[in-house]
Amino acid sequence: MEALSALYDRYFMVKPASTPALLDAAYALRYQVYCIEHAFEAPVNQMGERETDRYDAHSVHAVLWHRQTDKVVGCVRLILPTAQEGLSALPIRSLLGPAERHRMDALPPATTAEISRYAVSKSFRRRTGEELYPDVTSDLSSDDARRLAPHMTLGLFRGVATLATANGVTHLCAAMAPALLRLLERFGLSFERLGAPIEHHGLRQPCIAELADLGRGLARARSEYYHFADPTFHPTGADG
Repeated sequence: MEALSALYDRYFMVKPASTPALLDAAYALRYQVYCIEHAFEAPVNQMGERETDRYDAHSVHAVLWHRQTDKVVGCVRLILPTAQEGLSALPIRSLLGPAERHRMDALPPATTAEISRYAVSKSFRRRTGEELYPDVTSDLSSDDARRLAPHMTLGLFRGVATLATANGVTHLCAAMAPALLRLLERFGLSFERLGAPIEHHGLRQPCIAELADLGRGLARARSEYYHFADPTFHPTGADG
């Protein structure tokens, strides 16, 4: 079987959205997913069919590029804390109850960031129930790029890790859909849940994790994927 990294790289490339064109493509995909396909954000509040918000001013972004179509087919952003507000600059904090907020406040305020605006193009969500996230049962031996969907998610998280490492981030938080959380756990990427799920753009589970712990979990659960993701997935390396 072709090596995972070679197979994946034949179809996709994940990279920081470090140019105006890539950032614009990410905003366009967000508009399609968050405003058109799902009524999470009102199109009337957006300009030029691009979905943006105030958190983009202190965020960094990554995109998943599909080589065959030369298009952005996935995106994610990392909302960074600000010097003035620390963890209060992260939107998840306002969604938490007192006990969960206390737990989050134990994280290092200068190096904790929030994963946000995960989106995958509709053309890669094939099956009933894949409303937001790619299928997790695809056969890697197939030459069909659409069947590499679970590795699109891993690719986007490689993008998250790249962004985190470049910006000195050691801890992550997120309000994830349970389906995405379960998908990540199948890769060994386990997050600590903060309380019960909440309603925010649908049902979401607030959660936190240390970046190095995610790398170790990936190495233990799916060593072949760990070699694909390393060394960008964490700044300090992972124990076997």
